[in-house]
Amino acid sequence: MDRPHGVRVPVVDESAAVDTTAALYEEIRAHFGLGLVPDVFKLVSTRPDYLKVFWDGYRSVFDEGFLDRGVKELIAAFVAQEVGCGYCVDAHVLFLDMIGADRRLASALRVADIDDMPVPAAVREVLRLARRITREAYRIGQEDFDRLKGCGWSDDQILEAVWTACQFNWVTRMVNAAGLVELGQLAGPGPSGGDPGTE
Repeated sequence: MDRPHGVRVPVVDESAAVDTTAALYEEIRAHFGLGLVPDVFKLVSTRPDYLKVFWDGYRSVFDEGFLDRGVKELIAAFVAQEVGCGYCVDAHVLFLDMIGADRRLASALRVADIDDMPVPAAVREVLRLARRITREAYRIGQEDFDRLKGCGWSDDQILEAVWTACQFNWVTRMVNAAGLVELGQLAGPGPSGGDPGTE
């Protein structure tokens, strides 16, 4: 185990991973196709049980579903922006680019007012819900859900939007608490001792 510069928790380097951690690392590397494990997953690598829950949670958001992948990435990045998690904003903007999402999704994050974001009105309503989940979930009422239904979102899509916002509320807080601030911060030799990469 190592405690890399700037990160407050010990992590298992990819080249030192064994057993369950090694198997999960391999699955994560294969999923992203980047030749490395994104830094965020390494934050819980000393606890394979946590790593599995984290990985399963991530996949529950992005593997399939009723919402467009770009909208889910935007929700993740928007929540990250709301809580000041620069690492997560950068990561999900990168993923928006990797999946070839409409460039307006990433550019929306540079606009402070949701009403001015260059995305459809229905997507702006989803972001309003994500903001309320992040800032004041206890104040959410039926009218918030009714507003989304009025924009054409289905019950399945609304649940998925809530699930995505909630998942990234905990992830962003873990990232901030652990001291992960930039992509590639924990990059090191992979399992074969290759060159470090970036997330």
